[in-house]
Amino acid sequence: MIRTSERLAGRGPAFKILYLVAVLLGWALLGAVIAAIWLHFYPGKGRVSTAVASAVPWLLLAGIPAIIILAVTRRWLTAALTVVLLGVGIWTQAPLFVAADAPSGERIVVVQSNIALGEANVDELVAKVRADKAHLLTVEELTPEALDRIEKTDLRSLLPYEFVVPGEGGVGTGIFSRYPLRNTAELNDFGLNNLRAEVDLPGAANTTVFAVHPIPPYPYEPWRWVQEMERLGVIIHSTATDRVIVSGDFNSTWDHKQFRDLLENGYADATEQSGAGWKLTYPAGRSYPPVIGIDHVVSRGFTAVELGTFGIAGADHRGLVVSLVPN
Repeated sequence: MIRTSERLAGRGPAFKILYLVAVLLGWALLGAVIAAIWLHFYPGKGRVSTAVASAVPWLLLAGIPAIIILAVTRRWLTAALTVVLLGVGIWTQAPLFVAADAPSGERIVVVQSNIALGEANVDELVAKVRADKAHLLTVEELTPEALDRIEKTDLRSLLPYEFVVPGEGGVGTGIFSRYPLRNTAELNDFGLNNLRAEVDLPGAANTTVFAVHPIPPYPYEPWRWVQEMERLGVIIHSTATDRVIVSGDFNSTWDHKQFRDLLENGYADATEQSGAGWKLTYPAGRSYPPVIGIDHVVSRGFTAVELGTFGIAGADHRGLVVSLVPN
């Protein structure tokens, strides 16, 4: 095997510098892959770790040029290590791309939308509800003014039952349903409104529905987000009904361990069950596409068979349309 020193012998200074820069770049890209894997499993509680964990899929992509660069520079052992680590990284993301076996039965359609401090076009949202024949709609950042605009649409004829607690800014939340809601309640000790109701759906009587909006880790203190995610887990895992739908802006991605901790006791993420892959929802309405996926529908007693996203004018999140089949 030719050593690096022998390979560089007789080369000019410019080549040696270029070679060194390439090797350092390859190592740096390998470091990004290592960081991505660590962040996927690490229950980060700080501002930096929670923010960077959202970018795990993008960090993993650094493994591809890392392998090329390390191979070209003949850093064979490091290139092989990168291949192995990239495989581990792909393994962490693979569940999002493999669909579960779909049961037969009537589909329950859930639409989820964060309407950006009440400023999004609610007529477009209602048109989406109508087009997809939704059974349930969950809305975050529902202001009194936005609720007034919604009430002037034909949503009442589509989803005549509602449990809404509007608020200024990003506080307000709502559940709209095709079927009567009962046992409605606000969840305690959350900075934003998080709601619960029970409903009888086709083939899924006595289903508990949550519309959730844990506080974001930024610009607030991340420990508050950690506490709210843990509290949400306690609440949904202690829910007595066999069938549960948890829909909302979770302010967390698949790569936040705090989100995956919710997926216990029979709960599953609709993106994972449907095999929809990376469904990025935030930020929307910019000159570039969304870069992270923080909106989710999580359920127990259902299998998600289809998941799509949609945009509406004025919203900084893409909405979700999820089809669930009762198990």
